[in-house]
Amino acid sequence: MRLGIDIGGTFTDFTLLTPDGSAVLWKEASTPHDPLRAVRDGLGELARRHEFTEREFLDGLTLVVHGTTIATNTVLQRTGARTGLLCTDGFRDVLYFRDGYKPERFDMRLPRVEEFVPRYLRVGVRERVDRDGNVREPLDEVGVRRAAELFAEAEVESVAVAFLWSVVNPTHEQAAAALLRKLLPGVHVLCSVDVLPEMREWERTSATVLSAYVLPGIDSYLRGVEHEISADRTRGRLLIMQNNGGCNSVADVLRQPVNVLASGPAAAPAAALAAAAAADADLVVADMGGTSFDVCVIRRGQATISRDVRVEGQPIGVPAVDVHSVGAGGGSIAWVDDGGALRVGPQSAGSQPGPAAYGAGGDRPTVTDANVVLGYLDPARFLGGRRRLDAARAHEALARDVGARLGIDSVRAAAGVIELVDANMARAIRRVSIERGVDPRRFTLLAGGGACGLHAARLARALGMAKVLVPRQASTLCAFGMTVTDVRHDFARSSFVRSDRADPAAVGALLEELKDAARNRLADEGFTPEQIRLEAFADARYPRQVHELTVAAPGVDRYADEHVRAIEVGFHDAHREEFGYCLDDSPVEILHWRVVAHGHTGHAVRPARPVTAVHEPAPSASRPAYVPAAGGLVPVEVYRSDGLEAGSRISGPAVLDAGETTIWLPEGDTLDVTRDGSYEIMIPPERDQGEPR
Repeated sequence: MRLGIDIGGTFTDFTLLTPDGSAVLWKEASTPHDPLRAVRDGLGELARRHEFTEREFLDGLTLVVHGTTIATNTVLQRTGARTGLLCTDGFRDVLYFRDGYKPERFDMRLPRVEEFVPRYLRVGVRERVDRDGNVREPLDEVGVRRAAELFAEAEVESVAVAFLWSVVNPTHEQAAAALLRKLLPGVHVLCSVDVLPEMREWERTSATVLSAYVLPGIDSYLRGVEHEISADRTRGRLLIMQNNGGCNSVADVLRQPVNVLASGPAAAPAAALAAAAAADADLVVADMGGTSFDVCVIRRGQATISRDVRVEGQPIGVPAVDVHSVGAGGGSIAWVDDGGALRVGPQSAGSQPGPAAYGAGGDRPTVTDANVVLGYLDPARFLGGRRRLDAARAHEALARDVGARLGIDSVRAAAGVIELVDANMARAIRRVSIERGVDPRRFTLLAGGGACGLHAARLARALGMAKVLVPRQASTLCAFGMTVTDVRHDFARSSFVRSDRADPAAVGALLEELKDAARNRLADEGFTPEQIRLEAFADARYPRQVHELTVAAPGVDRYADEHVRAIEVGFHDAHREEFGYCLDDSPVEILHWRVVAHGHTGHAVRPARPVTAVHEPAPSASRPAYVPAAGGLVPVEVYRSDGLEAGSRISGPAVLDAGETTIWLPEGDTLDVTRDGSYEIMIPPERDQGEPR
């Protein structure tokens, strides 16, 4: 058995993948002040559901993959460790000057992002290595000792060491870190060459500082999770979800904490591809939970990976699934601003106290309350019937905080909330598609998260998309993704090469070194050669360009001129696709060489069931629900997922109660139950949408 655990702001999700490939889904209310408590409660419940003691259940797990937002929240809330920075003398203000660009260059009132290390704890020491790795000035150990005295007096808990050109000669960084560890027992010390061994001092310094800032907190938390789940009781191991869409051991994550700074939604692409059952799928993946709405794009079976992801305005530097998040979840609070405009989010009621309908002390109207008032959510069937919602409280909150301010009743207020949150989510999808030259009308919208099924069909229609896929594991999408993801390690080397002057043998030797390191790492973790897959890449640019594009490098053992030429051609093609033009006659400059190592974990999803015939099932009930064309609440048919089988077809308007998620099917749309038990919604074309280009 394999278990995925995903801690969100409102719910902690569990997906248990059994040996036959079927999935058991469970949602536990998150406990923000003690995240481990929700993990314990969920493990205990899963054990009881399988009639095991907790120890028997843990002994039966071969693999546990855990995703958490602890590191991200630490940065966003600025609750991390007191951190010091040891840098090359004269470069203590790298964090202040950044790269010289403003995120919004025309905003004269744009506030500066406060650095995570105050200036008095940014200490420069005399040392210098040049770009070729030659030592121009030896490390001043006396200066390191003085810095250690300052750090001790300031009671720092963590230190980041980032020297110039350590990526080509790390001896000074390593010597300084060793001395700091000796002089500051109990203080975490991280080297930039271990965190992000790449050029560009701001990105490298930022990644190291952020890692040091979150390390004490996540070290304590992950050790606690490791003890709770493992403690020599499981035959398998605990792995942690990373930004890059793969997973890694606790020990490796603690060596490079920046790899979990944006890892929350990173499992969604793996889940989406497993659910879509198509290796070359084109998908817009939308995950709407209780707190946020996360969206990413998958093209030809590959999620978009970016190295320009930032958290709280700071670059993390490492490759990460390019996910755009907005505060639009089921718990997002609806409010009216001073100008009389309706707003939704980004504030969230979370799990404690939660929406007004929870009856747990929350009295602010939320998206969940609006869905209750409009009849889309059955108060008696929330979370599969485990929690009963209070419709009267939902009506009262919307009437008081929205309706009274706008002069409308609670139903019209709820309809406005849903219309606005849909617009916010559609804008987020446009951000990762249309604004980047991707036509979403050619894509399938894959809807995940407990709340997305209520909004997905309307979102697809707003974007001109023809199909929505709601996986049967939608309510715990990312937790499911963790059970079907692979171990991933990223290896990088900085080495400047110009394509028209390249030594193919040297390029091949450099990549082989990285591949050998990748193979050895996965072999040490128990992967066989058949389970290991390697991919090579190069970060290339035109001469005098500032930024690079990452392109595939030929996966051969011995490089020749044609292989370097293939990288050059690949860059031209990528540049044309990204920016609309390329310089075919220009050579390219390559700054970094990369190898991505995948260790296949042997996951299997339950095989699909045959579809005997398409048929229309009988509804289980009916209830009033809001239909915009009717201008109010009208009776609509309600279906239960346990009464459907492969080939069942439903026509809207209708509600499908699918256990721990609910699907709203607008008028004119149809829903089919697929061979694997997922739900496929077809949206008819509208005349004003035009044809996809």
